[in-house]
Amino acid sequence: MTQAEPYAPETIPQMIRGITARYGESEAIVRDGQRLTFAGLDAASARIGTALLAMGIGKGTRIALLMPQGPDFASFFMGATRIGAVVAPMSTLYQAPELAWVLANAEIDHLVTVDRFLNHDYLARLEAALPGLAEAGVGPLLLDAAPRLRTIHVIGDTTRAWAQDAGQLRAGSEAIGDALFRAIEARVKPADPICIIHTSGSTAEPKGVIHGQGPFVRHGARMALYTYPFGPGTRIISNRAPFWVAGLVATFSYTLHGGACLLPVTDGSPANVLRLIEQEGGNALMGDNGWFDAMRQSDELIAAGYDVIRLSMDSAAFAKDGRFTSDQVEARFGPPRHTDDARFARSYGMTETLGAHTSLPITELLPEDRPSWQGYANPGVDHRIVDPETREPLPAGRTGELMVRGYCMMLGLNGREHHEVFEPDGFYATGDLCTLDENGFLKFEARRGEMLKVHGANVAPIEVELALVGTLGIEKAAVVGLPAAGDTQVVAVVQMAAGRVLDEEAVIADLKRKLSSFKVPKKIIAMAESEIPATGSGKIKKPELTALLIARLAPAAVAA
Repeated sequence: MTQAEPYAPETIPQMIRGITARYGESEAIVRDGQRLTFAGLDAASARIGTALLAMGIGKGTRIALLMPQGPDFASFFMGATRIGAVVAPMSTLYQAPELAWVLANAEIDHLVTVDRFLNHDYLARLEAALPGLAEAGVGPLLLDAAPRLRTIHVIGDTTRAWAQDAGQLRAGSEAIGDALFRAIEARVKPADPICIIHTSGSTAEPKGVIHGQGPFVRHGARMALYTYPFGPGTRIISNRAPFWVAGLVATFSYTLHGGACLLPVTDGSPANVLRLIEQEGGNALMGDNGWFDAMRQSDELIAAGYDVIRLSMDSAAFAKDGRFTSDQVEARFGPPRHTDDARFARSYGMTETLGAHTSLPITELLPEDRPSWQGYANPGVDHRIVDPETREPLPAGRTGELMVRGYCMMLGLNGREHHEVFEPDGFYATGDLCTLDENGFLKFEARRGEMLKVHGANVAPIEVELALVGTLGIEKAAVVGLPAAGDTQVVAVVQMAAGRVLDEEAVIADLKRKLSSFKVPKKIIAMAESEIPATGSGKIKKPELTALLIARLAPAAVAA
C-alpha cells in the first residue's frame, strides 16, 4: 500500500482518487476471469463517465444496472456516480412485471444490463415487460410502459435492434477531455443523490430509497475503518448481490474503502468456495452465519484442512494449521479461536439507513448479559423508542417502535414528500419493535404486526429464525404462525445447505436447549429456495408462505 494523504472522502470522485492512491495495482474485484485493480477501476469508470457525458448524461440522470456483483457492476456504478448520475441497482431476480414497475416508477432514463445471468434471459424478459420494445429500432426508445427510458445498453448479445452495445460506453469518449471531466467531477457535491435502492415488504410494491453522495461515501469509509475486519491482502468470497443494501454498502463499498479484494460468487457451495480458495487465494467470507456454518461443517473444507472462524455477525476468515490464512486478519485478531456467536453485535439496520445504524467496534463483544443484541447506535445516529399507538417516548427497558435519525439516513423515498416520510424533528419511524437499555444497547424484537401470540405469550419470529440458522445444516429460515385449535402454532420453513438433509427431530431437540418451549416450532419443513415465495428483492412473502403451508398441511397435521 502506498503512502497517501489522509482519507476522508465525501463524494465518489474523492473516494475513487483516494482508493487509487492507496491501493493502486492491488486487485479490487475478480469474477469469472475478469480482473480489476483499484487503478483499473479508476480508469474503466472514467472512460464510462466520459462516454455517458458525451451522450448528454450527467448530474441527476437515472441509470439502472441489471447485472451481478463483479467488475462490470463496479465500473458502471463508479463511472455513473462520479459524474453525478443516480444509479438504481436492479434485482437480477425481477420478473417481467417487477421490471416494468421499477423502470416506470423510478423514472429510469437509461438501463445497462447483461443479456443473461444464470437461467435468466433479460432480453426476452425486458421485451415481455415493455410492450413495443421488441418492435423498436435503433434510436431513442419511446415506450408508454417506461416513458423516461431512452436507451438500453447490453453486455453480451446485441442482435436486437433496440440493444445498444455497452462496449461503446466502456470505450469512453475522446470528446470529453481530462480537464472537462475533472471540472464536472468537482461539481459533484455531498448533497447530490447517488443511488435508488429498491426494497419491499412482504406485501408492498418496491419502494425506492434515495441516498446522497455524502452519506453513502462517509458511511462506507467510517464502517470500513471501525467495524470492518478486512484490509489490504484479504480476498473475500461473498454471495451478496449488489441490489441489496448489504451487497452494495456493507460488501462492495466497505471492501473498496478497506483495500481488500472482493471475489463475488453466485454458487456458494463448498466445492466452489474451495476452488476460490485454491485458485484465487480466497481467505475470508462475507455473508450470513448460516452460510458460514455450512462451510465450516462441509466435508470438502474439512478434508482440505480449513476451519471457518467467525469475526463478526457477517464476516469470517479461513484458518489452517492453527493460523489464519490471511496475514492481515492474523495481525489484527491474533491466533484463530471460535467465539460464541451470541457475543457478536447483530449490526442492525435497514435500506433507509445504508445498512447498519448500530454496531460495535470490530474487536468489541456484547456484554455477557446482552447476548444477541444489536449493539449501540453508531456515532452520529440517534435512537428513540416510542409507544406504537400514542407515539410518546418510552423509558429505557420498555419495548416500543424504534425511531432513528442520523448521518446515514436516506434523503427520502422516491415520489414521496419529506413530511410524508420523516417526523418534524427528522426521526424516521422504522416499523420495528425494539428495546433500548439504560446503556444504549438495542435489542430488535419483531416487526410491528409480525409478533406471534402463542398460549398468551409473545414469540418474535426473528428470535426463532436466528436460533435455526446455522443449526445442523440450516442455511435460511422463515418462521410463521398457523392457526391451531384456537391458538397459534409456530412453524418453520428452512432451506438446507448443499448436501445437507433436514433432521427435524434433532433440530427441535437443539432448539429446546436455546429457547423457551413455547417458542420452539412444532413443525420444521425443508423447502428449496425456488419453492419459498419471495419478492424480487428476495424478501420472503410471509402471508403467501402461511397460505402455502395451510394448504399443504392437512388440518389434522396442523393441529397436532
